[in-house]
Amino acid sequence: MTLPFQQRFIALARERSPLCVGIDPSAEAVRGWGLPDDMAGLRTFCECLVEASAPLVASVKPQTAFFERHGPAGMEVLQQTIEAAKDHGALVIIDAKRGDIGSTASAYGEAFLGPRSPFGGDAMTLSAYAGLGSLTPIFEIARREGAGVFVLVRSSNPEGSELQQAMLPGGQSVAEHLADEIAALNAADAVDGLGPIGAVLGATHGAEAAALADRLPNALLLVPGIGAQGATIADVRRDFARHSSRVIPSISRGIARAGPAPADLKRAVERYIAEMRGAA
Repeated sequence: MTLPFQQRFIALARERSPLCVGIDPSAEAVRGWGLPDDMAGLRTFCECLVEASAPLVASVKPQTAFFERHGPAGMEVLQQTIEAAKDHGALVIIDAKRGDIGSTASAYGEAFLGPRSPFGGDAMTLSAYAGLGSLTPIFEIARREGAGVFVLVRSSNPEGSELQQAMLPGGQSVAEHLADEIAALNAADAVDGLGPIGAVLGATHGAEAAALADRLPNALLLVPGIGAQGATIADVRRDFARHSSRVIPSISRGIARAGPAPADLKRAVERYIAEMRGAA
């Protein structure tokens, strides 16, 4: 039986590093390596990033949009990228930000979560705009498959603030309400204090994101926004210090920009790992 994602992540983070390396083969990133923005360039970009980072970190996070833009062939490269990362022992968080209702929600979970799914993700990201309850079919698949999910609670982009900080009649912001709902659901399924539903909290929001983390005592915290979006590892260590064992700091462009030389990519990953440990 597959151990729950949260247990697998905690064990691997202790052995390696909690760092999550994002794989975002945008046209800009691929061309920045001097590669053509086609299938050959996509494949080379992903192979290099996986080879340099997957043996060193607990997880990698391919962003599906950058594969989908190439059509069916691009999705085949996504599948190959996931398999390669797992061959190196890394967990794979598929950054799809899916969300819908009923059978459609269920289909998203069946597509991306667990070893029996076509893409074989260990976890995936979700959007709860249709209400957290609409994601129940995906949560059920995650529990069945020992997979994890990460619900977007406070995104790192500034455009999300107006909606996510909007106040509800009960006096909570939308983000606070989502955090409380996730904590309540996890309380029924927690293993070693952690449930299967994680939260995405942007590192760019500092103390606000840390306060949301306080409301999520039984959830893994996927923390993007480090590097190109302005936050630093030092910010994460400061703002999430009391939650450090549950934090998954995610860096994409900050690492990819060190390429294309494999040695340079590896050094970039190692530098961030050292920063997470407070050694740099």
